[in-house]
Amino acid sequence: MKFIDSHCHLAMDSFSEDRDEVIKRFFNEGGIALLSVSTNIDEFYLNKKLCEKYSNIYTSLGWHPHDAKVFGKREEDFLKQVAEKRLINAIGEIGLDFYYDNSPREEQIRAFEIQLKIAKKYNLPVIIHTRDADKETAAVLRKHKGIKGVIHCFTSGEEFFNEAVKLDYYISFSGIITFPKADDLRKLVKKAPIDRVFFETDSPYLSPVPFRGKRNEPLRVKHTIEKAAEVKGMDISTLSNIANQNFFNLFGKNNL
Repeated sequence: MKFIDSHCHLAMDSFSEDRDEVIKRFFNEGGIALLSVSTNIDEFYLNKKLCEKYSNIYTSLGWHPHDAKVFGKREEDFLKQVAEKRLINAIGEIGLDFYYDNSPREEQIRAFEIQLKIAKKYNLPVIIHTRDADKETAAVLRKHKGIKGVIHCFTSGEEFFNEAVKLDYYISFSGIITFPKADDLRKLVKKAPIDRVFFETDSPYLSPVPFRGKRNEPLRVKHTIEKAAEVKGMDISTLSNIANQNFFNLFGKNNL
């Protein structure tokens, strides 16, 4: 089986001691591409080095809703610069998080909309984070139509699922779909059009069963794909190949 981890955080300190080993393990065991997200300027520079070292690593840059309060003119200008120079494959992860409210909600919406406008200007896809803010996220996405993207680590309900698909967003499922209490989410996995699905680890977070409680890593996306194939009644390799093509349809063949 050939597979892709469409969303991980290799620039985080959790991987500081064995980052190259984690990457090599992924590619040696069937991984063909991964996208390592940058949530600030320092992470961008680390991910940029990874992209230069490994041709099939993709990266993005975006200010997470938790950090919206620090997204000022300097950050906006930097994002525009790397977008214009095509040093990133996507803008994200961006969005709204009303569960933690680490930044004021008005600041989250402000940063979200600015980054969506940058994505549209430079014709880049977006990676969307939403938690406990489905109605507000949907309203912002409707306001900024014409942008391609993916709803990362999907944990929302059916109403937002339907809205996202209607807006032509891809839906990315994580290791959460392997958790015993994720029946409602597995129903959406079954419902999801196969030409709209992505799979991700969100590592170092959200290790799938049977690794819950341990640091996650890109290779474990295989367990999520296996569970999704079981839920959809599909051959694992067939589903993975379709998801791989979906990834390339959104982000293109890497030329960073």
